[in-house]
Amino acid sequence: MHQQWLTVLGLGLDFIGFCLLLREWWLAFFHESSEIVAAERRASQLSFRAFTQKHMQDAHRAHSETAARMEDERHARQEQERARTTLAKRKRMFVAATVLIITGFALQLIGAAPGCCPPWIVPQG
Repeated sequence: MHQQWLTVLGLGLDFIGFCLLLREWWLAFFHESSEIVAAERRASQLSFRAFTQKHMQDAHRAHSETAARMEDERHARQEQERARTTLAKRKRMFVAATVLIITGFALQLIGAAPGCCPPWIVPQG
């Protein structure tokens, strides 16, 4: 193997790592955008719920409040699970990108340093 190929391999790993980092940023952007939409939708639902409970007969209000509390708890669990899933994906992407970028940088340094390599790697001519 020629020493120049270490530089090429390092650049390739840097590029792949950067692409993974872009993917992680995209996941973050997509997750934040969907959170905004979900919050707007949830605010509308809560407003409608408040309106209907205000004009509800007393006999049904207790049942409606219990059902609403159960719905709120279910919604909170779903949001937490979605956030955990997205965070886990982002963490994997970030760690992989970091490893690739650091490895790529190290290979570029090795490939650029004069007379740096073990005997099975042919130095730059």
